[in-house]
Amino acid sequence: MTTDLHQREDGELIEIILKAARCGDVETMARTAAEVSEMTRNWAGHIPWEDFASLDGATDELNQVIADLTEMWEPAHLRNPVDPDEEFALDKNAYDFYRPAGRNLLDRTGDFYDWVEARRRTETWQYSRVLEAAPDSIAQITNDLGRRTRGINFNSQDYLSFNTHPAIREAAARAMRDYGPHSAGSPMVLGNTRISDDLEAALGDLLQLEHVTLYPTGWGAGFGAITGLVRQEDHIVIDRLAHSCLQQGARAATRNMVRYEHLNVEAVRQHLAEIRARDTRNGILVVTDGLFSVDADYPDLVTLQAICREYDATLLVDVAHDLGSMGPGGTGVLGMQNLLGSVDIVMGAFSKTFCSNGGFVASRSPALKQYIKMFGGSHFFSNALSPVQTAVVREATRIIRSPEGDVLRGQLFTAIDALRDELTSRGLTCMGEPSPIVPLLIGNEKLARIANRLLFDRGVLAFMVEFPVTPTGSSRFRLQVQASHRPEEAREAARIIEGAIADSRSYLSSAFGSAPK
Repeated sequence: MTTDLHQREDGELIEIILKAARCGDVETMARTAAEVSEMTRNWAGHIPWEDFASLDGATDELNQVIADLTEMWEPAHLRNPVDPDEEFALDKNAYDFYRPAGRNLLDRTGDFYDWVEARRRTETWQYSRVLEAAPDSIAQITNDLGRRTRGINFNSQDYLSFNTHPAIREAAARAMRDYGPHSAGSPMVLGNTRISDDLEAALGDLLQLEHVTLYPTGWGAGFGAITGLVRQEDHIVIDRLAHSCLQQGARAATRNMVRYEHLNVEAVRQHLAEIRARDTRNGILVVTDGLFSVDADYPDLVTLQAICREYDATLLVDVAHDLGSMGPGGTGVLGMQNLLGSVDIVMGAFSKTFCSNGGFVASRSPALKQYIKMFGGSHFFSNALSPVQTAVVREATRIIRSPEGDVLRGQLFTAIDALRDELTSRGLTCMGEPSPIVPLLIGNEKLARIANRLLFDRGVLAFMVEFPVTPTGSSRFRLQVQASHRPEEAREAARIIEGAIADSRSYLSSAFGSAPK
């Protein structure tokens, strides 16, 4: 016994239409379409229900009808179920695991580990990649599954391309011959060398702040400066996007911490006025980056320093990313704002432009230098920078201040401008100001992770940042430019990145039924 068309469900009718379309039977298509419910016809208004009879049986027209009907009735994300690992990897964020429950500290890390493993298996885990050779403008790397790739390298921090500079390598070799590889002690005992003294003097000249203290890491410099100087009854007012070493140092030093809206100097003025209205006795430290490392912007330091002096507060500026790579003579944002020698405390890291681990704190106060050396634990209770590291930074400082340094910065900014211009011309959003950091805003973490996976195989090495580096929903690629990048490499990378983002949107639409904008 057969069932009349008008008694059949829409799904069965659409199957009849699809079968007829594959056979080129437009008469059956038209007759069956007339029986499809009005609700379905209105919902799928892009389907030419009324025009089936006028189709001439051309293959292209019928194929389009087949494709539209198939996608309308059973979208691709339902026809092709997603790998459960992929769904788990993309749906969660690190923030979801930041406050685990449970009394056993070891056991409660398990859920996070399961998520990491899902991301590793789906190759959406951007961390723990390994260099196979020097991190030049082109690099060869291996991910933590053992897959190797080669590409244009915007993943490494070597802004002036010192890692392959002959003079830098010769300085390292000479220090190795003269002193060996190991500092063999705290800088407060016998860990420093004559090279350490020379480096402190050279940095003092560059910054016009003669009292410089070296640290084994940039993290240690930021954390140690704050915890060495600030006590529990003191106050800290800190930019909400300041580097993690500064945020954690502030939390370790005092409960009296206020995080102010990014770059808002008037908010700083208001906070300082409120603090001084109730506390005229204790200290206030105001903390900011010079160049912010994931937004590529910088504060009005002139106004910020003036406000600090108005309320007897002390300003600390972290110049890790801008010193050496920007500004007149490599003096960074301080030089750009004519503040050399004028900021209360300056700290920085050597790992971005100076081709080494390590960091420093500088000021015009000999008393401050001795105080944080004694009470900043990351200086006193850590081994000093190795002689090789110290010699590398000293040589880097010499080149930065030389005419060659100006040439290298010019090459760097030529590549920066090429990259930003090409990305922007393709409708992508570059954040901040021109600097060695080019943050490319993505927003949605799923989109960023899939794009990052595609870039690995398409010849661009780009670091994708998400929580805890950025707030959830504001992921981005932090593209780190080197002086050795050629403008054509930068433009080619931008073209590849645009394609990877577009293909990632298409993939997410087919796999999950929607694509992030």
